[in-house]
Amino acid sequence: METTSLVIVVLAVALGSYLQACTGFALGITVLAVTVLSGAAPIELMATVISVVALPGIAIALRHHWRHIDRVCFLRSLFGLIPGTLLGLWLLGTLEQEYTFIVQALLGALIIAGGVALFIRPAPRPARSSSGSFAVMGMFGGLLGGLFSVPGPPLIYHYYRQPLSVMSIRTSLLALSGVMSLSRLLMQAQQGQLDSEVMLLSISCIPVAALATWFYLRFPLKLSDLAMRRGAFALFIAMGLSIALMAVLVRPTTERQPQAASGTQAQMSSITLQADHSLP
Repeated sequence: METTSLVIVVLAVALGSYLQACTGFALGITVLAVTVLSGAAPIELMATVISVVALPGIAIALRHHWRHIDRVCFLRSLFGLIPGTLLGLWLLGTLEQEYTFIVQALLGALIIAGGVALFIRPAPRPARSSSGSFAVMGMFGGLLGGLFSVPGPPLIYHYYRQPLSVMSIRTSLLALSGVMSLSRLLMQAQQGQLDSEVMLLSISCIPVAALATWFYLRFPLKLSDLAMRRGAFALFIAMGLSIALMAVLVRPTTERQPQAASGTQAQMSSITLQADHSLP
């Protein structure tokens, strides 16, 4: 990897780790948006690197705050999260690329709509949602996390609508992200996807992620719960925009290569014909 690309990746990891420590999410989409849209690294490489880098940062963030995890909501979400993640990884290997881009674009649009609705009405629900809703949202969150390495927009939306403190929401989402990252890593290790390139880049990024997480814990933002919710919802909208942009902008680059190749073949054929006509 070139030096410029490495610097972009490291800065993206630092920003994403800080935002994740603040809101409970955003590492995956921040790193993917910055690196993929800038052309610094391919999405397949960064999706795996994110899973490796996320775990140490989450462990640091939860070290002194794990007691704030809402255990009831967390366990209910796990019932759907783990099978959803495995299903997402399986679909990632079986779905045709065309359908993946369509699903990704629709997902981005839905996230934007949900984020706008939350931003306009940031007040939480008067009572907790049903037990089944956490399992269902966990299933959808794991599915999308397995497909796109974006840890559970449905879970983010669902948790920030609950009558819980922001600290409880943040730590619960961090714990769920850790479970999702670990599930992805175990599956990818079994498939032999943790090669030397992934591990070297991950090792380079882990100290930066840990430092950014520590910096937020040492100097947390002094904001009210309502302001934190609005900030999280604005970030949620940015997540949707990034997902939609990646679906639209990354797709042409994959389709342009066959066209370029066919153009080159046509040019070579033309040169060959000209050479043949010039022969005596």
